Amino acid sequence: MANRSLAAAIRNIFWNGSEQRARALWRVLLLALLIGGLGLLTILLIAEPLTGLHKRGLFLAALNKEAYDRVINIIVGPMLTGVILGSVWVAGRWLDHRRFHEFGLRFNRQWWMDLLFGLALGGGLMGIVFLWEYREGWVTISGTFQTSVPGVTLGLGLVFSITKDLCVGLYEELISRGYLLTNLSEGLEGVARLGSRGAVGASMVLTSALFGALHAFNENSTVFSSANLAFIGIMFAVAYVATGELGLPIGLHISWNFFQGTVFGLAVSGAKEGASVLGIQQAGPALFTGGAFGPEAGLMGTGAAILGIVLIVAWSRNRRRVPFSVASRVVTNS
Repeated sequence: MANRSLAAAIRNIFWNGSEQRARALWRVLLLALLIGGLGLLTILLIAEPLTGLHKRGLFLAALNKEAYDRVINIIVGPMLTGVILGSVWVAGRWLDHRRFHEFGLRFNRQWWMDLLFGLALGGGLMGIVFLWEYREGWVTISGTFQTSVPGVTLGLGLVFSITKDLCVGLYEELISRGYLLTNLSEGLEGVARLGSRGAVGASMVLTSALFGALHAFNENSTVFSSANLAFIGIMFAVAYVATGELGLPIGLHISWNFFQGTVFGLAVSGAKEGASVLGIQQAGPALFTGGAFGPEAGLMGTGAAILGIVLIVAWSRNRRRVPFSVASRVVTNS
């Protein structure tokens, strides 16, 4: 009898009997393993053989290393994004027991309206940051349509940056908000008994902290840049929670990065884009500008995120009249 009770207790750690599925923590870990395994397979089967051919002069031999790296990333990046999309579909179907659109990808008219608003919002916020810094004399424009990497043409540099912005905006939001925040909310709702809104709020903080921590290894990162990126992660989380869909955070994430680096030439999370519409020289106090890391490490980025949150909540209330849609959905799905 004691052995049977022990076995039931151990099984309860991994399995939710009432929902007939693995508990949230294990679902998240299994998804991470699936993405890691399939992503590694994609690199080994596609990227590595092509790179081997390049080194032998049999594939894109005329390109130097910098140019080749961008071409191979343009090829492999969308493939890895497809791997992530497929992995989330598989995890949803076999681990979560939910349909793919329940991760915030319903693609109805409202979803596309949210996407367009997110695209406009990201560009507007970065426009404010750039114009403010320009007015203060913290950035000066040195030219237009510039590339700063030897051997990389302007066209290749721009295509690479646009491809990267699209892929990162899609898969980071799908994983961080669509899958992780949703599952973590359900797990905390059941284990910590915080209530639906409390669980969603705690999940927003935790997933955003992870978002900031994952950027701690970027070039030119600081403690403040990681903390500030966690706060910017809160902005993306609010976009998801307030609408219940990924349209707004995906659009916001894509245009936030695109206008920051590819249009205005500012550093994005510690790195300068190889090509940009505006060539600039950065100066000014790093506390405000973020210095070599870019606005995400400065108070300009903090202010943009605060304004973004205010506008996201206003948009959600105006469009739906019911904020915190994810909280309601978590109650329904739990």
